Amino acid sequence: MTQVADLRGQVVESIGLLLPRVLKREVPDLTPDTRLFSELGLSSAGTLELLLELEDTLELQIDVEEIDQADLETVATLAEYVATHTVADE
Repeated sequence: MTQVADLRGQVVESIGLLLPRVLKREVPDLTPDTRLFSELGLSSAGTLELLLELEDTLELQIDVEEIDQADLETVATLAEYVATHTVADE
């Protein structure tokens, strides 16, 4: 399962790069435990934008049908979801 672990690491890194753009402000000291909504104030629209940006940046498709609030709790939970719910490009 190192592929999932590698992808998870790439997703965490990408979230760190993309969040300031999505939130339109600096994001200090982002960690895997950073809470996306309560700490960063990410909105529903921001979440969608972040997922679309992640798809573009990582060149993958995220299966958003299964995503729920728990998957969006922290940077780590979102990275885990993305790493385990990608849709293969046909």
